[in-house]
Amino acid sequence: MTAETATTPTGRSATSGAGPLRVAGPDESFLLAEQRLGFRTPVQYLWVLDDDPGADAVEKFAHVIAGGQLNRAVARRRVPGARGRWVRSSIPPQVLHLGRIDDDAVGPWADGILRTADLHAPEGLAWKLCTVTTTRGRRVVALLISHLVADGEAIMRALIAAADGHLDPLPDPAVARGRRAVREDVTDAATQLRAAARSLKPIMREIRSKRPAKSEATPAVPRPPVTYDPLRVALATVDLDAADFHELARRYHGTVNTLFTAIVAGIARRAGHPDSEELRVSVAVSKRGGPEDRRANASGGIWLRLRDGEDAPFDLGGIRTQSREAFTTYAESGNDVPDETLSVVRLLPRKVLGALLPLVPAPDVSVSNLGVLNEKVQTICGVRASSFVLRLMVQEPVGGARADMPGPGMSGWIVQYDDRITLSFAAFATERFGDDEGLRALVDAELAAWDLEHRFW
Repeated sequence: MTAETATTPTGRSATSGAGPLRVAGPDESFLLAEQRLGFRTPVQYLWVLDDDPGADAVEKFAHVIAGGQLNRAVARRRVPGARGRWVRSSIPPQVLHLGRIDDDAVGPWADGILRTADLHAPEGLAWKLCTVTTTRGRRVVALLISHLVADGEAIMRALIAAADGHLDPLPDPAVARGRRAVREDVTDAATQLRAAARSLKPIMREIRSKRPAKSEATPAVPRPPVTYDPLRVALATVDLDAADFHELARRYHGTVNTLFTAIVAGIARRAGHPDSEELRVSVAVSKRGGPEDRRANASGGIWLRLRDGEDAPFDLGGIRTQSREAFTTYAESGNDVPDETLSVVRLLPRKVLGALLPLVPAPDVSVSNLGVLNEKVQTICGVRASSFVLRLMVQEPVGGARADMPGPGMSGWIVQYDDRITLSFAAFATERFGDDEGLRALVDAELAAWDLEHRFW
């Protein structure tokens, strides 16, 4: 979910055409994490409407969403080795009317429903709406949706299509049954097995080439542990003046993206990341094609390696140059996990998959920029939102053994609408960032160092 404006597009490619819409690439990564390891990733889009359109309008909004691309389920494969396929969910729209809250409790309420999101995307319960009214007569509407069925741009496109009345439902679940479905799965399974055979040797060769000799081994720099217990993850949301943010970025020779990256990096340094160590920042990048691209997830990312922590404010030219070079390299080559690798991962036993996860490199922090919010996304139920936020949560398995899932110590999101910029943060390395109050203190100190006036939700 990132961009200078909207989402940063690089190397666009579309997935379309005849035949089943397979769960492939990043989609399958999320599916494996959920089905094999028990990790879920709910995304939250939240609107604050100063004029209450009424409960019926929210119900209507849910039924419109149900007619589009977000209403997905994974059809069971008929042949081992084949990939799943996307079909239309048969579960009716879920709308939770949760009463009334204090007007100044919108932030805590939003945090609470994100922490307790209960979605089961593969089975078709991929999204739901939650809504409350406030003591001043406002209405708050939250969309909770699994990252498995949509990334940021996919959600945006679906909401814009809903606003335009363009319904584009997924295939009926019946397409995954019958002899034709079996034949299609046989063909796909054979293709995937050949891909696995081709990629197994290169993967093992790559692993061996990166394994240091005992005499050359150097102790790894310890990273703070991350938690995916939703009740422990620290959350913070804050509003700023958009004009002030843009002017500050220009003054220090940067952009909105680079200033936000610097702020997130500064929060991490304040939390205890040593100034002498490079800070690894993952910046999300969209690789989605045109309207025919129906993939749930089409995002990749670049990595920035920031050295020599500086006290804010400082010149943003270095981050801007490194970002530009990384975007150019990524557009030319890309560095995502290829589908051939997933064909091998798909065959691994759960214990082996869980044991390999800690070997996957993870950034220290991640940043996502939604850009300027489309008016058709800002307006729902016929009312233009006065406040909006998006963020996500990774939820660890409930009970049973858990794998050590790699991930950033903190993630940050930025979106602009009207004269406002809203920043949201989720800190998973709680030993370093602390609880909600501790994270807010770190955010407050960093924004103050940049002389940015702000207001927490």
